[in-house]
Amino acid sequence: MKILLIHAHGRVVFILLPLILIAAFIVSCAPEKKVRKRFEPKACIECHEEKLKELQLNFVHAPAAEKDCEACHLRHGKLAIKSFVEKNERKLCYRCHTDMAEKMSNTGNVHTVIKEGLCIPCHNPHASQNKYLQKSTGKALCFTCHDRTPFERTRRHKPVEEGCSACHAPHGSDYPDNLVNSEKELCLSCHDYKAPEFKGSHKHYPVEDKKCTGCHSPHSSTNDQLLRESVHEPVQKLECSACHKPVDASDPLAVTKSGDRLCYSCHDREKEKYEKKFIHTLTKEGKCTTCHSPHAADFPKITIKGKVDLCIQCHKDSPAPYVSQIHKPVTDDGCTVCHNPHASEFPNFLKEPDGKLCFTCHSESEKDKNDEVIHDPFFKAECTRCHDAHGSNNSFILITPSTEICFNCHKEERDRFYKTYIHTPANNKQCIVCHRSHSSPYKGLLSRSAEDLCLSCHESMLVDMDDKSTHPLFRDRDCMACHDSHAEDNRGFTKKPVKEMCLDCHTYMKNALGNISFKHAPVAEGECTACHNPHGSKLDYQLLSRPNDLCLSCHERIITTKDRKGHIAMESGSCLSCHTSHYSELKGLMVGKDPALCIQCHSDDTERLTSVHRKQINEISKCMSCHEHHVTEKSGMLKHIGHDPFTHGNCEACHE
Repeated sequence: MKILLIHAHGRVVFILLPLILIAAFIVSCAPEKKVRKRFEPKACIECHEEKLKELQLNFVHAPAAEKDCEACHLRHGKLAIKSFVEKNERKLCYRCHTDMAEKMSNTGNVHTVIKEGLCIPCHNPHASQNKYLQKSTGKALCFTCHDRTPFERTRRHKPVEEGCSACHAPHGSDYPDNLVNSEKELCLSCHDYKAPEFKGSHKHYPVEDKKCTGCHSPHSSTNDQLLRESVHEPVQKLECSACHKPVDASDPLAVTKSGDRLCYSCHDREKEKYEKKFIHTLTKEGKCTTCHSPHAADFPKITIKGKVDLCIQCHKDSPAPYVSQIHKPVTDDGCTVCHNPHASEFPNFLKEPDGKLCFTCHSESEKDKNDEVIHDPFFKAECTRCHDAHGSNNSFILITPSTEICFNCHKEERDRFYKTYIHTPANNKQCIVCHRSHSSPYKGLLSRSAEDLCLSCHESMLVDMDDKSTHPLFRDRDCMACHDSHAEDNRGFTKKPVKEMCLDCHTYMKNALGNISFKHAPVAEGECTACHNPHGSKLDYQLLSRPNDLCLSCHERIITTKDRKGHIAMESGSCLSCHTSHYSELKGLMVGKDPALCIQCHSDDTERLTSVHRKQINEISKCMSCHEHHVTEKSGMLKHIGHDPFTHGNCEACHE
């Protein structure tokens, strides 16, 4: 049995061994697997060496102390700096400060800076000399955001000197203004409500059941009692019973009269002032304490808020709080510069009629009413047709952008500007380039006289002018005789096509062109400006160039030969010796017929001429049948191709 097993095992080994050897061979021949090489991470501090100094401070943030930069920062990112693992700053901090995250989520009033998702306005994220990594200590830290003025008046509340955290929780609390306790309990922690001095100073009224800050400033004041800056007269005189029931009554803090009846018991004169055409809703309903504190406040007239803030608690959209251009009275002095807060004879409780009110400040603009031409809204003092009285996102607090404001009324003009050629200011909707908005000494509310306005931009046109060859209309600066100031379908904003425009004045030309046989191409096509500057030039007839150069700028083919023989008249630049410039009854716009035109110059029977022509000049019937009239390469101005006997001077071959 053992031998069989051995034999059996031997066969198994004998069979498996070759297979193992083959597998090993295949593995050994397989390509070696490449191991991906990686950069060895480099410590952040090797580049950011400046952070080493921070690590020497008294208090170091745990990740910074452990050089664990990637607890907050991404090693790589789209930006080379400040690539945080969390985009929101507060969420980034809450990754570790989970107790704070939970606390803030269950807190009724959270510090504004935290509510906005920020931590580093108060804390240094790496290290600080101050506990809790604060950037500074005590009041100094708070004053980086909060205005110092209300805290630094003559008489200061003792806790203010000790630091804000004596009364306020730095992150948030369940009490208003982030107080560490209810106002009553907080004040009671220092002040004994049962002490005789306390009772006496409050005329023994049970004020401990009410808010202390209704009369007192919690921070500082200009008076010894820490009263607020604007104090109701009965409070100032400690005459509580002027409004409240006697101190021995069952409800001593109840008022003796309800609503405005109580106020008018003293302010009876004001009541008469409020009997006007337009009465503020709160005045009408007798809700005085919606705006005024009955005891004291830090704002004039004991209003509970100041300037604009008081009004916008109801009028939330006016003035718009986030516009770029705010009317100066709104920002500097508040709504009551223009509005009567109680009642007025004018709409919107204005102190004066709309236009007259504006001129109380804008007195310089009122002088513009003496101009010859006055814009209708300005004449009617309807300033708010163009301007927002409070503010807007447009220059000059316009109700719409300056490029659109005019078209609010001038809709027909806007439609008229949709033409082929538009004057640049009109195309850009910049009306004030040429027009004034309120008034002007000139027609059309122009910013300058019509004679000077166009040249204020187009002054370069004067450079090439000469008094003797300047178009009379241009000399008189009467641009509008030919041009429309806004837009036209004709090039150059001309009121008519150029040909019609010119012929309206040059009637002799208009009459002549009616039945004429031959017209110069520019004349026929109405392109007067192909040869003439419509405004003027330093050349006669307002020509664009000297006559010869001007003609050849189109008729260039007559000078294509290299070694040419030129007609004397043409060489001297006097094309008009033979041609008319506009029209003619003769072909080629000739001024005379052939040969009469030629004989005007070639009238002398010289020996050479008679010999060549074999007759007297006045007997020649046609010159141009043999001669080129402009230029040629042949002598005698002969045409390039001629009859062979003629070219050899053998006239007898054909003639007797």
